[in-house]
Amino acid sequence: MPQFLNSWAVPIGLVSIALPLLIHLLTRPRPRLCYLSTVRFVREVIQQRRATSRLRDWLVLLLRAAALLLFALTVARPLLDGSAGAAARRADTQTARVVILDVSQSLAATVNGIQALERARPIAASRLRYQSQTVWNLILAGAVPQPVFERPSTNYSTLLGEVARARALPQRLNLQAAIQSAGEMLAASGTGVRRELVVISDFQRANWTAADFSAVPADTVIELETVATPETPPNLAVLRAGPQHRAEAGRPCRLEVEVGNFSPTAKTVAVDVTAGETTVRVQGAVPPQGRAVLLAEMTLPRPGWSVGEARLVDVDDSLAADNIRPLVLRVHTPPQFVLLTRQSARLRPASSYFLERAILPEEAAAPDSVVRLDPSRAPPAEISAGDLLVLDHPGQLTDEQVQLLVSLLRQGRGMLYVTAEPVDASNLKRLARAAGSDLQLPVEFSPAGTARKNLFLTDVKQRQPPFTVFGDDALAILATVRMNGGLASRRVTEALLDDVLATYNDQSACLVVTGCGAGTLAILNADLGASNLPSSPAFVPLIGELTNQLLGQSRGLDAVPSGEPMAVALPSESSPVSGLIIVPPPSATRESVTLGELREESLGILWQSAVAGPPGAYQVQRSGKTVFALATAIPAEEADLTSISREILTDRLAGGRDVKFRSRPSSDTARDETWAWLALACLACVVGEMVCLRAFKS
Repeated sequence: MPQFLNSWAVPIGLVSIALPLLIHLLTRPRPRLCYLSTVRFVREVIQQRRATSRLRDWLVLLLRAAALLLFALTVARPLLDGSAGAAARRADTQTARVVILDVSQSLAATVNGIQALERARPIAASRLRYQSQTVWNLILAGAVPQPVFERPSTNYSTLLGEVARARALPQRLNLQAAIQSAGEMLAASGTGVRRELVVISDFQRANWTAADFSAVPADTVIELETVATPETPPNLAVLRAGPQHRAEAGRPCRLEVEVGNFSPTAKTVAVDVTAGETTVRVQGAVPPQGRAVLLAEMTLPRPGWSVGEARLVDVDDSLAADNIRPLVLRVHTPPQFVLLTRQSARLRPASSYFLERAILPEEAAAPDSVVRLDPSRAPPAEISAGDLLVLDHPGQLTDEQVQLLVSLLRQGRGMLYVTAEPVDASNLKRLARAAGSDLQLPVEFSPAGTARKNLFLTDVKQRQPPFTVFGDDALAILATVRMNGGLASRRVTEALLDDVLATYNDQSACLVVTGCGAGTLAILNADLGASNLPSSPAFVPLIGELTNQLLGQSRGLDAVPSGEPMAVALPSESSPVSGLIIVPPPSATRESVTLGELREESLGILWQSAVAGPPGAYQVQRSGKTVFALATAIPAEEADLTSISREILTDRLAGGRDVKFRSRPSSDTARDETWAWLALACLACVVGEMVCLRAFKS
């Protein structure tokens, strides 16, 4: 007996058959009274045409009724019996079956005009076919698995309705969460029950390389149904878009746009990058099965939050959704640097002089961008005005200054501390003590017992900022650097050693970058006035990249993956939380997305949501003014449509279990395309009616 994917269309079709009959009865010709001299010839004509008209009327009536019925069956999408259904009915014992239907973004990939999800839909419906002594459940698997029922049920008609309404979501597949949910349902089905797990997916390599079926009961029959095509569909995608460095009003800003080419041939692409009212176009070549970063330069006139997008131009590929990526920029005013030092501005050469020149090397820099303050006479208000604090030979800090610096760090300020004197070790210990758990230094600094001279770098993390500014030449550029002075250090047990970015040949720390609250503290352990680093070509780019990192805008906040949990701290100036509202992108409505909530925390406002909304730019506003913006986007891994091999799924990832893998055979293809033949038959009936009316035209 056939089953219907959209069963609601069947009764509508049966009722609609009565429409042609009703029209036929209502439009029957009525007798008219005519006065004739003789009716002999009229009777002959009526007798001749009556049989022809009756034949025409019946043919037209039947063709109209058949067209309506066939159209209803096409919409209902019948699923004829086949091997899958027969296999499902081979057992007479009670069966609990859970079907996992992949609805991640890759299922929206289109090949020959048909989405992968449309190929998956009839397979899922056939596995939910009615069968005695069977209970079913359906899990729509995206970033968060969505079971239709809490446990397997006999309400298969509701499950079929969910299959019919399923849509591909702009999310990645959280495979393990879906398997865990299915395993809990099957484990709770009791003893003596046949357990079956059916997974319908394109088995995208990025999502399936870490598959683990250990959460499923050992006696479960696991069947994998693939809807992937034999050849991987070619696809282009914008994988990332954001500023290369801190964006400042009125100054050129470089934006990085990473484009992926998941096809066997090289592509030359064009990308339109929009931020606010400014749009620029960049072009570049992307290697086959590779990625390329395109640089777009634009000048944004006003400070504040700017939203936009990066869009591939004139691209026709398998997955259109990832050709656009939302973009959010925070455009800053030029930063204010505060240099806390006891050294005089007239003392040259000196450590503080080198730092001042390296922070703002441009000749056109504003003369008051760096404010030099003597810590012994510096008012707290002037210290707090700095976007970035630089300490070099500051001397002994007071308790009030230590508390002020810790408070500024917690609020999100950046701080660069150049340790050259023994008193700096005491200052750092007091800073760590005042910050408590917010500041966990990976090393402990102490005054050196002997003179530190002619030190060179032996361990540099060149793949992390600030050393990424040198690219692959980092070690060669830093090889000639010799450092003198500074403090001794020893590693703290159970501390995060990844925060030590460079060390000397005596195993003491050279550069430490660690977080403190919402801010960042960098410690450069050397006396710059007694070292050759300031005369090295590495000094200015190193300090420039480090200050960008400390300003919190070394790179813009990357887009949050759509559909996944998010927790983002808002800038300190966003407080208080009262009066703030979350505004979704124009493409979404408050009813269709979960916006999350804004909560006042000890360190500021936290924006939390169990599920990040669909792709777009979301803004937090107060009185119509944007105080924060955040982009959500499709996870980059969804762009690569390459499927994992059958052998890996049934062998290495099976974990010793009996895992069956099945691609759609030709018989299934014919059954899945029954609706297409019904549509052709419906069209034939319409054409037949037109031919019939023309042939019988008097």
